Amino acid sequence: MKALRYLLIAVSALLLLAALIAPRLIGPKVEEVLQQQLANQPNIELTGYQRGWFSAEALTLLKGKDGATEVFSEIKHGPLLFTSRGPRIGVLYAKTRLTGNELEPALRRQLEAYYGSLDDLGPGLKNSPILVETLVGANNRVTNTLRLQSIDRNEGDQQIQFEGASIRLVTDYRGQQQDSSFKLGEFVRMDGHREALYLQSGTGEFKLDPSGAGTLQLKLPLVRTNNDSGPLELRDVTLSYTGKLVARHTLNVQTELSLPEIQSSTPASSLTQRVNLPEISYDDLHHYLYSLLLSPSAQRSWPQVFARPLKLQQQLDIATANGPMQLQLDVDWKGTPKNHSVQNDKLFWLDNLNGTANISAAEQALMQSPLIAQASALKQYGFLQERDGQLNMLLQLERGNLQVNGQLLPADLFILAMTSGF
Repeated sequence: MKALRYLLIAVSALLLLAALIAPRLIGPKVEEVLQQQLANQPNIELTGYQRGWFSAEALTLLKGKDGATEVFSEIKHGPLLFTSRGPRIGVLYAKTRLTGNELEPALRRQLEAYYGSLDDLGPGLKNSPILVETLVGANNRVTNTLRLQSIDRNEGDQQIQFEGASIRLVTDYRGQQQDSSFKLGEFVRMDGHREALYLQSGTGEFKLDPSGAGTLQLKLPLVRTNNDSGPLELRDVTLSYTGKLVARHTLNVQTELSLPEIQSSTPASSLTQRVNLPEISYDDLHHYLYSLLLSPSAQRSWPQVFARPLKLQQQLDIATANGPMQLQLDVDWKGTPKNHSVQNDKLFWLDNLNGTANISAAEQALMQSPLIAQASALKQYGFLQERDGQLNMLLQLERGNLQVNGQLLPADLFILAMTSGF
């Protein structure tokens, strides 16, 4: 028994010694690997690094389109790591947050729209609305979890409550993605005593390469909105994305939005929209996402938005109580010519647009839709042709020449009809 006791003491001492020495051995290797990884990322700059025995600290600049964002990382060295989810065995555990010293304007606008002034979140953004946890395990597994913090804010007569969200990205040591997922907590926005927006907790799965190739799917069990147009309720909403690398820095992007159950003041009962971008460069895709999703609508400049080329195919199917409606688009937009004067030519963009649009709808469905004014004008002037209770219109545009149902038509006259300006 005495020999066993000595053996246990010796093993415990060795384990304690290993726990003390291992972080010092792991720390320099972590710093070396970090420097190697960042050297291959032109938009990421490591501006400060301080290594201790058990931990390290790093300052990093993430360079965006209109500025840079500074983040601060607290890094704990293994093998024993105390994470927010309890103790783990691994190489390192890091928590990364915004510092607030530098923040890309578009990101600041989006965060302050929901979290309020970032200056109220404490010095150095100790209560950063975005937090990234990184766990490098000992099993060829790297888990990055991005967390959006919860919100409970009242401003004027508007109230926002959000349970937070998390995105869990899992890769191996080489960066090859494994099973990844995200969760969205319940979101409620109240305007006075009216529920303006409600999102029930949702989930999603994705497997995306850094190139953008891969798949993503989002599921929302319930979405409710209420505005001047009346209440709207959507159930079992799904959004899917598929990206394929078709050339260097070029993707084929396909998305599908499915709304299988719609309850609203309109006759619509379900909707499906499919969009295909056959070939779009990284720069063009980033431009449209940034311009349409991150730029406030009041500050949006449409000539600037459509400065870049875009090829797009879309199919929209709507089921209503009065029959189906369908819209098919095939667009080849060449982009806005540089140094092109548009002061006296509001339809200049037609010269750079090729494509077709095919509209087919049950007459009752279209004439009782929110588009009734445009539909009535188009039908009155013979652009919408009726056949067996169906209204159809085929538009073809090539190099500024517009054909409606096979007949050449001046584009400005058609635009007047669309806007009920005849």
